[in-house]
Formats: sequence, structure tokens, C-alpha cells
Amino acid sequence: MADVAERIAAGAQPGSGDDLFISVEEEAVVVGVAMHTPPHPLFLSRMPAAAADELARVLARGERRLPGVSGAKDSTSAFASAWCQLTGRRSRLVAALRLYRLQSLSAPEGASGHPAGARAPQDTELVSRWMREFHDEATPQAPAQDWRLVASRRIAAGGVRVWWDGGQPVAMACSSQTAAAVARVGPVYTPPEFRRRGYGTAVTAVATKAALLAGARDVVLYTDLANPTSNSIYLAIGFRPDHDAQELHFA
Repeated sequence: MADVAERIAAGAQPGSGDDLFISVEEEAVVVGVAMHTPPHPLFLSRMPAAAADELARVLARGERRLPGVSGAKDSTSAFASAWCQLTGRRSRLVAALRLYRLQSLSAPEGASGHPAGARAPQDTELVSRWMREFHDEATPQAPAQDWRLVASRRIAAGGVRVWWDGGQPVAMACSSQTAAAVARVGPVYTPPEFRRRGYGTAVTAVATKAALLAGARDVVLYTDLANPTSNSIYLAIGFRPDHDAQELHFA
């Protein structure tokens, strides 16, 4: 949420009058936060079940249209239960996720080749194509975007690393700019023909190190629990599980 808010505030991402940023408070203490940037699902931080329930009631009274909810598992489960009771809709799990937080970065060994920062305009087409392929393979339930525009913005911000081997690009890892002392790694993508050679691990480590050098105190990333390969990659370079998350769609 800090990443999205920072990009909107800096003009690096367009905002909308429909965007919603919410704090949930109990006796003047913030117990949770939420964000809705249509057409994406509502995003929730960890919060007490009662807070998630109350948030659902407030949004339902305001007739907020939500395609789904994502974020911390306990929070989203409580919110979805209340939302479905209030609106008559049904929830469906579309992704079981885990948030990892960097403990101590370990540089991998064994991958041939070298990293380089993506540059515009020569790398824009490559990065936009790989972002589209990542979306179609890993997160097809997410709204499609103008991938060339997204790639241009990420490259301009210095947040895209490409791994090269034998004179050709073989993998990519992106990192967000630091917001609230936190940076997020993703997407990470290796085309199928270049997998199982250590490229994804190597380029993820490079992107993580770049985030640390840029001032991030914490570096985090999401993984799909249905993909054991990606989870093992991140463990190998020093990430450790922080909490489970999920994305639910409403029908």
C-alpha cells in the first residue's frame, strides 16, 4: 500500500477519484489499513476480525463495488464472510499467497552470465512483453494493464534488472522504490526456455541488493503457494515467511 500511495503522490502512477485509502481505528489507535484502486480488489493489511467486519459494513452501506479482496489471510477471510452476508455475493479463492521478508541476503552461485539495469528505449519492448507473459501465467485473474506504459515507468524509476547470458536476456526482476522504508520485489520472470538454470535466483538477488542500497530497511515479496519453485528460490537467498495471504473474488 505504501508503494502505491508513494507512486501516486509522486506522479509516477495516475490516481483516480475512485481510489480509496482507509485507516481503521479503535480508541484513536490504528488497528488496520485498506486500499481500493479500481479495477483491482480491495487490499487489506493484517487487522482484527472485528475491524475487518466493521470495514465491510461501512463499505456495503456506501454501496462500494468490489471485485474481490486480497491481503492477509485472516483479515480477508473475516472481511469476505461479512461482505457476503451483507451483499448476498459469494467468495471464491483465486490465489493462496505468502509474504516473505528478507532476513539476510545471500548471494547465489552457479548462474552464468551477468546482470544489467534495464534502459529505455532499447529494453522497453522486452520488459513490457515479459510483464505481460508474467501476468498471463502467474496472475491471470488480475486486471490487464498497458504493459508498455508500466514498463516505461518502472525502467525510468531504475527498478528493473535483467540477467544476460550468451548475449541474450534470460530473466528479469523488478523492485519498487522505497516507501516507508520498505521495498517490494516483483514481478520476477524467467521465460520457460531459460528456467532451471539459476537465472531467476540470481536476478532476484540483484534486485534485492539494489533495493537495500536505495535505502530500504525491509524488502518483501509475494509468492504463489502453488509454485514451490519460486518459494525455494526466495528461501535460498535469505527471504523468510512473514505471513500468509490470499486473493478472493466475489461473484
